[in-house]
Amino acid sequence: MSFFIDKQNRRKSPIAIAALGAAMLDLCVYGVLYALLAGPLYRHVTLEIGLATTVVHALVIAVLGTAVCCLLFLLKDKRVVPYGFAGLAVALCMFYAAAMLLEGAARTNMLALISMYGLAPVLLGNLISWPIYLQMKRRNPALNHRKTIQEELREAMEKDAARQAKRKERRPAATEPPKTAGPETTQPAPEELSAEEAAQEALFGPEASGKGPAAFRSAQEEAMLFYEDDEEASDD
Repeated sequence: MSFFIDKQNRRKSPIAIAALGAAMLDLCVYGVLYALLAGPLYRHVTLEIGLATTVVHALVIAVLGTAVCCLLFLLKDKRVVPYGFAGLAVALCMFYAAAMLLEGAARTNMLALISMYGLAPVLLGNLISWPIYLQMKRRNPALNHRKTIQEELREAMEKDAARQAKRKERRPAATEPPKTAGPETTQPAPEELSAEEAAQEALFGPEASGKGPAAFRSAQEEAMLFYEDDEEASDD
């Protein structure tokens, strides 16, 4: 974990990888410009001294390539541009070291070739990119401040909360359906018995108080029940 976080609990910047990528990109840009402009410059820009012509051609291509590579200042991390040219200088030194291992005329020709195509872009790129970066750094001190993990998490949580709040505002407010007042069903209260009716009901049953099932029978029903009781008694 310490490979990604420093002692101040800050996330390490992958600037080394970014610088290597920028150096490779710069190398490709200068290579493409040399391939496209070497012929036209040789035909239209020719001086009496061959070395002076080569220097002018290299400077023209270096200026155009540096202008294209400085577009990387539009990135958020401004260090990518000068670090990329610094990586290009390291690559040039590696080419010089490899050329020194050759012998005789091969070493001389290789050193001349590397100097002709690589020296001007490296020198001009570093001379232009580093002052621009330092000037930006003075104007914007925030470039020197690196956020801690807690600050990054806090900013992410605040952005998430603001995003959720905006989503809630966009959603229509949920309205509950109005409650319709239905008919109230009230159960009738049980009728209270008087003291006399309660005594009759206790002695002779619920029919005596007029609250039993017999209280709701008609005279014909009572007669039919009476004759049924007589028939049952005669059968016995």
